[in-house]
Order: sequence, then structure tokens, then C-alpha cells
Amino acid sequence: MVKTNIPDPATILNNSKVLFDREQVNAAVQKMADEINAHYDGRSIVLISVLTGAIIPAAWLATRLTMPVQMDFVHATRYRGGLYGAELEYRVPPRLDLEDREVLIVDDIFDEGHTLAAIKGSVEKRKARDVKMAALVRKDHDRGLPRDYVNFIGMDVPDVYVFGCGMDAYEEWRHLDKILVLEEG
Repeated sequence: MVKTNIPDPATILNNSKVLFDREQVNAAVQKMADEINAHYDGRSIVLISVLTGAIIPAAWLATRLTMPVQMDFVHATRYRGGLYGAELEYRVPPRLDLEDREVLIVDDIFDEGHTLAAIKGSVEKRKARDVKMAALVRKDHDRGLPRDYVNFIGMDVPDVYVFGCGMDAYEEWRHLDKILVLEEG
């Protein structure tokens, strides 16, 4: 199958600029970890990473948590390799028993919030005692859910297409340790 209208990965990178560098991202992850550690105060949690985007920020965050942590994941998407969200596709639910547990859902980005809301709802249906959410970045706009819907935020980004730190541009460059702005053109 031939992909059309998808730029070459090098072109994507060449047409982008750094919004937050490695040090700024590390500071944001540490800020989240400090807030989460204070909130849970040593209580055991289940950390659920939202695949594929949250793999990197969830791993960075988990290494800085001080409470007992069981790790799991869900695979839910609205993007399917494109730049714009569509209908939610919920591929893999959590495997751990969540009944009467404190759950922290970690995602790479809080944009409009529809994916996170659907995941939170499914976790609540599994009788979790408490469900909190964390996202490395939150887009600064007024679409979708209220901007305070997510409990722990690393940093705010302008309403532009960003990638790196788990976020992709046409499924490329998730592995970067900085956040870049995709400049179309």
C-alpha cells in the first residue's frame, strides 16, 4: 500500500522548530512527579499508560514516583497516523484488576480530551476507587473538555501541532526528548 501526502521524516524534522528542549521537558516531568508523589503520599497506585504516545512520558514519570506502582496500559486512539482526531478506537483494555484501586492514567497530550474521557469512563466502570489523569502537555485552547479536566499537567503548549516526547508527526519522531512544532508548508 502506497502512502500519499505523507512527508518524508527528514522533511518533517527540517520543517520544525524546538518549542521545549530536553531540560525544559525534564523539569516538567519532575514537576508532575512531585505533585503526584505529594497527592498519593506513599499509597499504592496502578499507572495506566495510554499507548502509543504515553510510552515515553509514562516511563520517565514512573522512574520518579516514590510509591508502590503497578504498571499497565491501554491502547486507544483517535488519530490512526493522521494529524486530526476521528472516532475513538479502543483496541486493548487494562489487564490488571482495578476494583477498589487508585488509578493514574498517563497520556502524552491533553488536546480536546475525548480519548482520555473515554478511557477514564472505562476504568471507572471497572470499579476503580479513584481515577486521576496526568498528561505531559496540555494544548492552550477552549475546544473540548475544560482545561482543568486533567489533574496533573507538565506544561502548556500553544494550539499548534507538536511532536516528540511520545507525540508523533505522521507516526514519526515520538522518540525525541524535546517537543517540536510542526510547521506545514
